[in-house]
Amino acid sequence: MSTSPSFRLNDLPVELQREIFTTAALTDPSSALRLALVARHVNAWTQPLIYDTVTLGSDDTALFLRTLNSRPREFFALYVKRLCLSVSVSADDAVCILSVCSGVVHLALWIDYLGAFPDRSVSPLVSHLHLLSLSMELKHFMNLCLAPVNPHDSWWRSLTHLDIIFWTNEISPIIPGLDRLVSLTHLALRPREMLAEESLACIFSVCRRLQVLVVLLDEFDLMLDPVPFADRRVVFMPYPDVVQDWEAPSRGLPDTWSRAEELIRGHERIGNQPPASI
Repeated sequence: MSTSPSFRLNDLPVELQREIFTTAALTDPSSALRLALVARHVNAWTQPLIYDTVTLGSDDTALFLRTLNSRPREFFALYVKRLCLSVSVSADDAVCILSVCSGVVHLALWIDYLGAFPDRSVSPLVSHLHLLSLSMELKHFMNLCLAPVNPHDSWWRSLTHLDIIFWTNEISPIIPGLDRLVSLTHLALRPREMLAEESLACIFSVCRRLQVLVVLLDEFDLMLDPVPFADRRVVFMPYPDVVQDWEAPSRGLPDTWSRAEELIRGHERIGNQPPASI
């Protein structure tokens, strides 16, 4: 009885091999580390995917810092694109990490930098980055925007998505610095209590290109019927799991932004329907 010859992966063209391994790593990011051990060339294909999205907390920051010292700085500047520094990351470690990961375009900076260094500016951490999205606490964002404008900095020109977190109950009708963000199209606010209509109207008056304004509230506040606002670009949503929400785009999953856009499209479809005939 004849048997079919065994099939070897190496018999495939290199381009197809690469497509198989990168697709597997993107589909199941947890498998990327195992795939990197298959062969040297597979490691070269999957390592950039492993470090595309980096989320750091108390358990893994020290390990990542050791990894920073084990590879050329250019590797992290080239491949780390999404970086989340949670509240448990120290200010000193954040300075070190951001100085190396200079190619980051999506940044969640949730550390209490001003608590550690009240006399410093947040600007040196962020100003050298060409950011598309930024998630940051309100006072840190204000500190960043109040720094002198450096014509060589580009983050405030490139930023399209901004997520502002409120650590206190202080709410002002005006958030300083929003008018400087000339490309801003998406804004999310995470207040600790309901926002007044005056605050929302003020935001639209200074953010001329704004397409989506998300107000994230806890379930109790949402049950109280948020302030009515006629502008269909305003969406009220419950707080997500912040880390999962941040990592969702890298896993091909919906996040707060995509959900809000879908809700707005639904509002527009309803609003554009002709009135029912009587």
